[in-house]
Amino acid sequence: MLDVQNLSFAYGQHKVLHNINFSLNKGCFLTIIGPNGSGKTTLLNLLTGHLAPSTGQIYLNDKELSTYKIEELSQTIALVSQDVHVRFPFSCLEVVMMGRKPFKKGFEKMNGEDMDIVCNVMELTDTLRFAEKSITELSGGERQRVILARALAQTPEFLFLDEAFSDMDICYSVNSLNVLKELIAKKNITVISVMHDLNMADVYSDMVLALQDGKLVQWGITEEVMQPHIIKELFNISVKKIGERGLAVLPN
Repeated sequence: MLDVQNLSFAYGQHKVLHNINFSLNKGCFLTIIGPNGSGKTTLLNLLTGHLAPSTGQIYLNDKELSTYKIEELSQTIALVSQDVHVRFPFSCLEVVMMGRKPFKKGFEKMNGEDMDIVCNVMELTDTLRFAEKSITELSGGERQRVILARALAQTPEFLFLDEAFSDMDICYSVNSLNVLKELIAKKNITVISVMHDLNMADVYSDMVLALQDGKLVQWGITEEVMQPHIIKELFNISVKKIGERGLAVLPN
């Protein structure tokens, strides 16, 4: 379970997030939406421990996030960021194998179970064919898939995604989201994703959290939050519902 209580954050005197409160059960897909500058990435960085709150608390599995040791936290959560910077020409296999590092001590080598996990997540993300290729030779979308595979190799309870599909071709975005929904159903993982694609958010999310000017303005099940009048207020665009799930942007 993830429990956020009275969370606020400021860069110096500039307050970015204001008194955020929400709770999320395991086995759920949460999407965070909001216009640029609303605090989405900052919230994600707080939830993953990359930033410390100015005020408030974050509890992960009933334990305050700030009390986790680095090793324990890296065995519990994984993060896929929008910008993937890999300076060294590691092979894609080596990059994905890094996802098993939190479970190894010192220079302990990978065992058969580790390699089974690595190969499985590379198959799921269709990156096994890149195994021996340097990650620096891949396109942006291909790199994103490899980094997603690395995160899945951590077998996290909580997977955090910051525009993790932005460079992928649509077929790979859909495949990745289908993989995540399957892992939620089979492994009871929790996915928390910042996403600009409102249609994908509507189709795949169980819950949606909407930020505006650093404030939580909407929070609830997808069917309640992803309504045309709410999207209009948030983004100043008109959308039309397509069936039970799906949004189409309408020209002004």
